[in-house]
Amino acid sequence: MTTKENETSSKSDQPSFPKEINGLPVEIDYDGAGRPFPSVSVDDKKFSLGIIKTMVPGGNIVQHVQTIRNIIARDDDVLICTYPKSGTHWIWEIVSMLRKRKAEYDPRIKETAMLEFLSKDQMEAMESPRNLNTHFPLRMLPKDLLEKKRKIIHVMRNPKDVAVSLYHHFKSLKIGEGSVYPGTFSEYLSLFYSLDMGAKGGWNKYVTDFEKFAKDNPDYPILPLYFEDIKEDPKREITKVAKFLDVPYTEEFITAVAERCDFENLKKAHQEIKDDYITRKVAHDGKQFMYRKGIVGDWKNWFTVAQNELFDETFERWMSGSELKFKFSL
Repeated sequence: MTTKENETSSKSDQPSFPKEINGLPVEIDYDGAGRPFPSVSVDDKKFSLGIIKTMVPGGNIVQHVQTIRNIIARDDDVLICTYPKSGTHWIWEIVSMLRKRKAEYDPRIKETAMLEFLSKDQMEAMESPRNLNTHFPLRMLPKDLLEKKRKIIHVMRNPKDVAVSLYHHFKSLKIGEGSVYPGTFSEYLSLFYSLDMGAKGGWNKYVTDFEKFAKDNPDYPILPLYFEDIKEDPKREITKVAKFLDVPYTEEFITAVAERCDFENLKKAHQEIKDDYITRKVAHDGKQFMYRKGIVGDWKNWFTVAQNELFDETFERWMSGSELKFKFSL
């Protein structure tokens, strides 16, 4: 978290950053070692400069957010919404198989249907049905899609495992010759609190905004799922998705999809079948980094006792009043 102590101690050796990006002021958060982490805020969502430079089409985050908001929805669009590192590749592959009615891997990667990566022309050129996916929060979703009540699948994951997975994600992403984030996990936790658990709108606001939206719009077709539930009983959860999408199925088909979408099988398919030109391009070592462990409870290998206690206190405070129930182990 940003503190006056961190800010003071880091100014002498702080790298120079532009004062603004796309007309937005650059904000500086600091990790536990006083290392600066620059970002800009759009609608109270922070975007790191490293992510903007490596992933946003054209590098203009303001323009791209507006492009996404103005996407024209199609009748058969389905949108998968997840906070980063919450099982997006997993559920996208499941949805792709279910809608094709074949337990076969799509040679494309889910980034080819991800709103954050695509220009307006690319999105319009996509064949139907579109299995779109995004990490953008509810308030940034396409207005037309929401107004026309296109189906949304929202997958959630416990924030401790999200924090660990995000740390490794940032370590793997490159900016220039280095990583988007070069520090240790303990140092990174301060950033997770300020960037991803912060009052301005991080993980906690992402999941609770969807929770409130579902309560306020009971007739909207939105399916909430938990990463941990899919891991615990994939066939049960895949069946939920099939019913939600009105896809005819048999027990044999659901079993085949569950087997093909087992984490290790997905990881192997990603390496041997997928044309992963996008993530290899932005990887620090040139290798795929989207599939790491895919387990529940890996946070126990990273959090100290003191860090876990502080995280629990923060989690309880941010989730006060929410009815969402997260599993931190299986």
